[in-house]
Amino acid sequence: MSIRDRRKKMAGYVAIGAVCVALFGLVIGFVVYKVSRIFGEKPVTETTTPTKWVEPTPTPEPWDPDKVAEITHIIASSETLSLKYARVPGARGYEISYRSAAGEWQQVISEETYCHIPINSGFTYHVQVCSLGPDGKKGPMSTEAVVSAEAVCPVITMKSSNSYSATLAWPYTREGANYLFYYRTTGETEWHEIAVDVPQITIGGLVKDKEYEVMVSALKEDFATLSSDVTKITPNGTSYGDPFLNVWTNLVVGNETKGVMYTAENGCLGVNCWAQFKTSLYTTADLAEAACELPGGTAMVISADSAGNYVYEIGDNRFGMHVTTTIGEEQKEGWVLANACFVDLAMIYPESNQYSIHYNRTNAYSSIFTCGGNGKAVEKKMEKITRYNPIKVKDGKASLVEPGYNVIDGVTGEKLPNYGPKEQMPAVWDVALQLLTAQRNALAKGHCLLIYEAYRPNATSKKVYSAMTGNAYFKEEVDNAGKKLTLANGFLDKNYTEAYFIANNSKHNLGIALDLTIMKYDSVDKLGKEIEMQTKMHTLDYRCDMTYNTADAKMLYEIMTTGTGMIPLVAKQEWWHFELSKDSVKFPCVKDYVYANYKI
Repeated sequence: MSIRDRRKKMAGYVAIGAVCVALFGLVIGFVVYKVSRIFGEKPVTETTTPTKWVEPTPTPEPWDPDKVAEITHIIASSETLSLKYARVPGARGYEISYRSAAGEWQQVISEETYCHIPINSGFTYHVQVCSLGPDGKKGPMSTEAVVSAEAVCPVITMKSSNSYSATLAWPYTREGANYLFYYRTTGETEWHEIAVDVPQITIGGLVKDKEYEVMVSALKEDFATLSSDVTKITPNGTSYGDPFLNVWTNLVVGNETKGVMYTAENGCLGVNCWAQFKTSLYTTADLAEAACELPGGTAMVISADSAGNYVYEIGDNRFGMHVTTTIGEEQKEGWVLANACFVDLAMIYPESNQYSIHYNRTNAYSSIFTCGGNGKAVEKKMEKITRYNPIKVKDGKASLVEPGYNVIDGVTGEKLPNYGPKEQMPAVWDVALQLLTAQRNALAKGHCLLIYEAYRPNATSKKVYSAMTGNAYFKEEVDNAGKKLTLANGFLDKNYTEAYFIANNSKHNLGIALDLTIMKYDSVDKLGKEIEMQTKMHTLDYRCDMTYNTADAKMLYEIMTTGTGMIPLVAKQEWWHFELSKDSVKFPCVKDYVYANYKI
């Protein structure tokens, strides 16, 4: 090959290489460009804002302030009112106004053209609707629609309960209805009937873990009566309650029976009470934190806390009780241990209610403590004749009174020391609870309790004991056989002395004892007189011993000891005396009681 041909061939190769290099440079440049677009800084002249599609803003639909949102559909079930109404252009929502026939207008707001409203069964409702503009203004009201909710039979539910009470409720059945609530112990034939005008009631005086039957009837003129099914309840728990609220029972007199209530209308709310010994005022119902100490005898009033509660069962028959009291010039409120307080029985069981307990606190104005007649001077055949009034014999003329007998000097007919008003009857909280059962027992037998004495100041016991000690009636004598006797012995061989009848430190000084008797109802509407026992009240005579109990005294014994936790004196020497048992489980505060001497 010639040199010339070689040069041409070489030039061809160079041209091809140049083209390849140019093409390779273009590829490398393109790659670098792409990489710089992804990872490198963007050129200053290039825009950084991506292009987006923007929806055009719609023109707001103008609100028509004159258009009426007329109701197109309305229906009421037993629990819900549902309605639909016409759409108003531009409205941001709708205001629905509704009321029952006798109620006030209420409003709800809905953004939709329909609404569902909770209502009470059996009520008639009036409904109107208006639109709401963007500026909050209201459009015209629709035509008023009227609809009646379905009336239903009430269903009773137990909201809360404790050892002594239960709160029960049921839905409204129809507008303007009144209710008759019935309850009884399972197995009883007679119902206790209570009229109420709201669908809720609290029943006190119940027994923990005992089964009861309850039912309710809704009454309204020109409408059929709607009655619930019989529901069984069993009180239990430690919720707030009032044992003395709405306590009903049946008074039975011969062939007549009447349901009666025998406690105060407001239960124990507003009742006077006193600290029985030094006790704490607590900040909470569980008595966990003490705020201050209250001296024994501090006066208080049972009040409601901010939630409306005032009695709380802590457990083991211990109660927290909300009270208001004044210390110095400062009024305080808080919780105290109810078992450590005296309460005024005459306020819980008001004497103004003829079916309640009655009172005659004679020691506060004229003591009736007397000694019996001269038992040695009474023939056995006269014993029965002179039982109720040992001072007089059958003809009412000859007196069995001998000098120094019957009248206790400085005591009989006197106002005894440290007593407060005669209208009060203080006793500890536990006694008040046991009287729920005792008075119910009495009413079931056609009788009523009559209390002469509860709390007695210690100074009184000492005065009576001292006066009796020097009384010849109890002076020991020696008969021919050398046996020691007293005039109080009567026809028995027991050695009755002053200590047998009254203690220097009495259970009355603790506020846990009662001296009481019974009165008989002449009919279910009329209370009769006090029953005559073997002696008069507080006549200290051998015949007041329960050995001599008449049929009526035996009835009193049954009334006071059946289901009450109360017992007579150990030797059963006074037919009228009953006190709390010493069971520290049932009455945990008995061990803390002191011989109190307060003028309350």
